[in-house]
Order: sequence, then C-alpha cells, then structure tokens
Amino acid sequence: MIIRKITAFERNAVRRFYLDLSSDDRRKRFCCMLSDEAISKYVDGVDFMRHTILGAFNEHAQLIGLAELAPGTEENELAFSVRPDLRSRGIGTRLMKRSLLYARICGMRKVFVMFLSDNTPMSRLAKNAGMQVKTAGSETYAARELAAPSAQELSSWFIEEAIAHGEYFSVLGIERWGSLVAPPGTPRPRDARDAVAV
Repeated sequence: MIIRKITAFERNAVRRFYLDLSSDDRRKRFCCMLSDEAISKYVDGVDFMRHTILGAFNEHAQLIGLAELAPGTEENELAFSVRPDLRSRGIGTRLMKRSLLYARICGMRKVFVMFLSDNTPMSRLAKNAGMQVKTAGSETYAARELAAPSAQELSSWFIEEAIAHGEYFSVLGIERWGSLVAPPGTPRPRDARDAVAV
C-alpha cells in the first residue's frame, strides 16, 4: 500500500471516491446525509493549499482510503474514510499515523475528530491513536495534543514521501502500459485510467 499527499490535479479522484460511498458511509463520513451534488460541491471547495489530503493506494494505483487534515486556529480537524470492502485491514490506522506525523511536522499542537456515536470503527481508530474520546448524544469528539517531531521523524517523512510518489507513478505507468497489451475488452482500473500525472 502506498500513502501519499493528494494534489489538486487529483480532485476528480477524490470526488469519485466519495461518490462511490453508500448512503450510510456518507452519513458516517460527513455526519449527515449528502447528495451527489452536495458531495461534488464539497470536493470543489477543498483548498489544496490549506487542506492536506492523504490518499492510500493499492497495488493497481487505485484510491482505497482518504484522510483529510483541515487547519484551524487552535485545533485542526481530521476526517477518514476507507473503501468498504477493504476495512479492518489497517488502512485507517496507517492513514491516522501518517496524518498525525504530518500535523506535527506542520507545527500543529492539537488535532480532533468529530464523528457520529454509532461509528464504532472511527471510535476504535481514535482510541488506538491515543485520543481522548467524549460522547454527547449522537456525536463524539476525540482529540489529542501533539508533540514536535524529532529530526529523525522529519527526515523519515520526506524520504518516505518521495518514495511513495515514485512508487505510485511507477505503478501507474505499469498499469497504463499493461492496458496497451491486455486482450481487447479487458477493463482497466478506473483510478489508474483517469489519474493525472504531475
């Protein structure tokens, strides 16, 4: 699995990922029911200069999970979503760890997650990440203070980020070349077909 920052050129991949979620999954991700139009409007409004979106990709360069980090004045909000058929495989945990490290590198001192109280996987993810969880009615708030990163963590982040981008575009190239020699009528993975190389 490859985890890397999503760029503004991949906005449509983020849109497709969220549009593919079921009604219940949309409710749990956004804490309310959202129509296709509302999701599309939300994705159009994402400012990739301010917000950080980390994507998890499989061996076919397909997007299988997203973590969003939105900066605030005192607290910074995190949000997660993993493809339904691939849950309970540690994807959310890896996205959480990567997001927390990135937040620390950016100088953020506190992050939080808001989610519906019936979202058991998110509650488990937050607790495993060392967050303090408080529930009030139908909503749950989980937060954690962050420490500054060490020099080793800083160097590791940049090395791993460079490797992740290299691996992703290598896999994407293999998928595209493979599609040229595949038997006629063989469908190509959607995300690999539509991804934009930068």
